[in-house]
Amino acid sequence: GVHPTPGPGDSHGTMWCKFAAVAAVVVGGAAAAAPFQPDGPTAVGGFTQLRSYLSPGQHNSTLYTVDAPTATYTRPVLLVDLHGESRYQLGYAYGVLLGKEINDAYSLFITKLIGSSNLDKALEKVLGLALDWQWDSFLSVQLPTPYRDELAGIQAGGASAGAVDAGKQVNRITVLANAPGDLKDFALVLIAEWKERHPHEPAVLARLLAALANSTSGGPPRGHCSMFGAWGSRTEGGQLFSGRNLDWDSDTGINKYKLVTVFHPPGGIAHATVGFAGVWGALTGMSAAGLTVHEANLEENEISFAGFPWLLRLRYIMESASNASEAVTLWKHTNNTVGFNHMVGSAQDAAALLDGGPTAAASAQPAVIMETMAGYTAFFGSMDPREASATYYDNATKTSVPIGFPLPEAVWRTNHGYDPTIRAHFEWSQAPSSWSMERYAILHQSFLDLTAAGRLIGLAQAVNLTAVVGDKGHATPYVCQSSPSGSNVLSVAYAPGVHTMAAAWERGTGLEWRPACCSTYLEFDMNHWF
Repeated sequence: GVHPTPGPGDSHGTMWCKFAAVAAVVVGGAAAAAPFQPDGPTAVGGFTQLRSYLSPGQHNSTLYTVDAPTATYTRPVLLVDLHGESRYQLGYAYGVLLGKEINDAYSLFITKLIGSSNLDKALEKVLGLALDWQWDSFLSVQLPTPYRDELAGIQAGGASAGAVDAGKQVNRITVLANAPGDLKDFALVLIAEWKERHPHEPAVLARLLAALANSTSGGPPRGHCSMFGAWGSRTEGGQLFSGRNLDWDSDTGINKYKLVTVFHPPGGIAHATVGFAGVWGALTGMSAAGLTVHEANLEENEISFAGFPWLLRLRYIMESASNASEAVTLWKHTNNTVGFNHMVGSAQDAAALLDGGPTAAASAQPAVIMETMAGYTAFFGSMDPREASATYYDNATKTSVPIGFPLPEAVWRTNHGYDPTIRAHFEWSQAPSSWSMERYAILHQSFLDLTAAGRLIGLAQAVNLTAVVGDKGHATPYVCQSSPSGSNVLSVAYAPGVHTMAAAWERGTGLEWRPACCSTYLEFDMNHWF
């Protein structure tokens, strides 16, 4: 079932994002304040069937709207439950059920990316061809056959439903999602490579470059995301709880089709992703084996598109691994592309620690951080000495300032790394005043505040930990504004031991746009779907 968990700014609920600030007052004793008391979830309706598709072998896939009347979303959240006797049929069902939504979401996104004043047919065509070329020549080369079959199925299924090139548009979205956080850098590389092969269209190329460069002018680079995992003595029942924020370009139009996708891959582990129509892969997700997957941008100067696109790589992990050790092994046998922080959380490993049996020693880290760039991955658990010893040299004061503060039974990341090799290739600021460091510190302090207040982390606190660090604007990280401030487009907390997740999406558009962490978190019991 689905339950709305009030988020910050909901008139009927506690303001989740204010917890860290409130707790600091309570613990510090500067003023009297009531302890944080999150609202409990309130049961609402279930799911309303929109349409279904019966594939060969009597495998029924169905698209639903999520019935959540108290949610703050003007358009309903969708859930698609996919079945098929082959990977092609799995993709075909998706194309049939959501092909037209993919077409619309892609059109809205490209218009926002380039700007409506520049979007003529020639310009759109060149961008599409350039993205197709990157996909065909680079990003799809190492993609395992099952995912190629799925994408072919989306193209064919969409066509059968009157949605032209839905599969191709999914590929293009995957290329853009795999791009570095600085879109202007990506545009320069893309256009330079394209111009070598197609020098006959210089005027159109110049316009495309200008449009892509201007799409991020006046603001920070994209990709200010975050994630965490906590377990053991910090949590209720010692279970693993985890969370993920996607802070990206806001109000692109894709939020028109908020989507939970449930995959039942033949021969694989059932899993669910949380995101938007047209994003065929895992921005974040949870599997029936109790695995959660997470991502945050990490701007490295060692990049390549000759690897496993991360959206599909995270799905590969969820459908193939039952615990963190298996996930790490799979990761080591596949290739990185551009820089990202990733995390895998394992409910089974958290349970093994509680049991204290022979597998406990091997399960000492129920959540594992991967700091990545092309050709290199650094793995982290809690209390890693590389993180604990990390410093930043302040030229103004001529001193080395500590910037790493690991804690037992918890891991978290924003958009910087702690491995020395990763740090040597990092392109953004590592100063304590940088936005990534500030948000890292917010999570660190939130863990300390929970411990000082004697509160164990359950799903409500996991929602709060996720929401508190979601981007609401640099000036007011703890407060939801009555204005379109911030860049948090997706925010999800997980209790994978009981197959439960609480998800929130960006809402509204224009002046009415608000970040996901300031919207309603919908609580999904995924036992029904797995």
